Amino acid sequence: MQSLMTQQQTNFLVATMSKYSSAVRNMEQTVMLPSLLQDIPQEVSGEAKDASSQSLYECYTLLKSIKNTVESGGGLPFEDLKRKINSAHELENEDESSLEQLFYIHVKGLCTVLNTLTKKANTLTSRYEDMIGVSS
Repeated sequence: MQSLMTQQQTNFLVATMSKYSSAVRNMEQTVMLPSLLQDIPQEVSGEAKDASSQSLYECYTLLKSIKNTVESGGGLPFEDLKRKINSAHELENEDESSLEQLFYIHVKGLCTVLNTLTKKANTLTSRYEDMIGVSS
């Protein structure tokens, strides 16, 4: 029973990663001139402005970079990746019983982040098409 749950969880994660990669691939194929995205704020008028708001170009490069990491299993050297993971969440002296729970929490978090990034890629693609006058 537990292996079936683990397989379903893995299939869900793979499907989420695949959806993200597909959305970014579509974005890359649509955005022929990424330089047009420079200095264009990510938020649409009416949305709350954030002090750390990125331009669409910065969002574009971030989405591509993460896609490369998702598809290759590591766009960063292993030590850099390990350091980023450890600095993001310090796990000290976790006992064996909580490891499974932590695994599911992190898979859920990863899927949530990938779904959010997928939406960003789709939004960026739509905004680019609007900018150049292409109707979908």
